[in-house]
Amino acid sequence: MKPDLITQTLKTYFVEKGKNLKVIQRYLSVKYKLIMDEKVLAKRLQNLT
Repeated sequence: MKPDLITQTLKTYFVEKGKNLKVIQRYLSVKYKLIMDEKVLAKRLQNLT
């Protein structure tokens, strides 16, 4: 199964580059017009590890 856009973004920016969830939330909203709650991103990150 291929990872989705949010999972790829979390892997790239949180795990590899060390960005915080606020930066990732802003990136998703500007580039892809996705409005993600920070709690949802944290839950996705918890499921990732």
